Amino acid sequence: MADQNAMFEALIDASGVPVSEDEKADLRKTYATLMRLAERTRRPGRSWEVRTLPHFTPPAPADDG
Repeated sequence: MADQNAMFEALIDASGVPVSEDEKADLRKTYATLMRLAERTRRPGRSWEVRTLPHFTPPAPADDG
């Protein structure tokens, strides 16, 4: 947890953007949520292959004139 706090503070400092304490509290919650999601997602042996999804292109409208 200390590492995550240090990384969060470093990110805030590196941004160079003034952040109020209220904003920082909200950003810290969001950052913690993203880090928990990353821990659940980063599993040994997980396939990171990305398959493209099919796309739909509608036909051009008929020319009435």
